[in-house]
Amino acid sequence: MTFCAVAIMAMAGCNEDAQFEGELYKKVIYLLSNNDYTFQSVFELGKESTGYVSICCGGTEHINADVTVELEPDDEILAQYNKINYDIEEDKFAKVLDPEKYNIPSFKTVLTADNEDNYALLPITVNPDGLSPDSSYMIPLRIKSTSNYEINTDKQSVLFQVIIKNKYATMESATYYQTTGSEVRETSSGNLASGTSITRCVVPLSKNQVRIFAGTHSYTPSNVTREEIDKYALILTINDDNSISIAPYGSIEVEMLGGATDNYFYIDDKNRYIFALHYRYKDTVSVNGTSEECWISTEEKCIRDRIS
Repeated sequence: MTFCAVAIMAMAGCNEDAQFEGELYKKVIYLLSNNDYTFQSVFELGKESTGYVSICCGGTEHINADVTVELEPDDEILAQYNKINYDIEEDKFAKVLDPEKYNIPSFKTVLTADNEDNYALLPITVNPDGLSPDSSYMIPLRIKSTSNYEINTDKQSVLFQVIIKNKYATMESATYYQTTGSEVRETSSGNLASGTSITRCVVPLSKNQVRIFAGTHSYTPSNVTREEIDKYALILTINDDNSISIAPYGSIEVEMLGGATDNYFYIDDKNRYIFALHYRYKDTVSVNGTSEECWISTEEKCIRDRIS
C-alpha cells in the first residue's frame, strides 16, 4: 500500500471519529408519555399519594446548564385523545380529574446540570377516593416555557392518567379471580342445582370494597355496559375482622346467606387471596322454555394470586 493511500485512510478515520465527538442530536425538552400521550400512575384508594410527570431532555450529551421548565394545563389534548379513541361514543370519553382531587405544588421544575440524568420530576399529589372504576381520569398538561433549548412539539403534552387500586384489585390491568362453587335455582318447577365455574372480574371501589357480578354473570371491562353493571353488580365490603358484607351496586336484589361464617376473606397457605361467598339474588331464567324470575342461591370461592 502506498504512502498516499495510507494517509488518505488515516484522514478518513479521523473524520469518522470527529463526527462522534460532538452532539449527534439536538437537545430538545419533552414530556415522557406513551404514543397516545398518556402516562399512567397508580394510586391506592384510602390515602393520598404522589405521582410524577417526567420532563426530559433529548440529545447524546448531558446538559451543561440548568434548565427551568414550566408546565400549564392543556385544554386541547384530552379532546384530541377522546376523538381519536372513541369518536362519538361520549359515554366512553376520558374525563378531566376534578382539581379538588389533586394538587400540583408548582408547575415549574429544573433539570440540573449536576444531575447525571437528563430529566426532572414534577410531583402531583392525588386523593383517588370516590373515583369510579368505569371511567378514565386525566390531568392534561403541556410545556409552557423553558429557559433553554427548544420544545419538542410532538411530545410537549401529556395526559397524566390516574389509575386506582386497592389490596384486592387494580385498574392498571383487569383483575380476574377464578371462581368455583354451586348454585340452586328456586324455580316454579322445583329447585335446580348445578356446579359453577367462572373467571370473575373484580374492580376496586374503595380501600376495603370491590365490585363483582353475581352468580355466573361475567364481563370484561372494555365491553361492559352501564345497564349490565346496574343489573348484576354487587359490592363486597371486607370488614376489619375479614368478614364480608354483600350489598347491591345497582338495582339487583341480593341477600346474604349464612352471615360472617360463610362470607369472609382470607389468604391461604399458597399466598392466594380468597373470597368465600354465600348469597342469593334474583334473576330471570328460562324454565321449560318460559322466562321467569327466581331466586338463585350461590356458594362460591373466588381465588387469585396476591396483587403486588
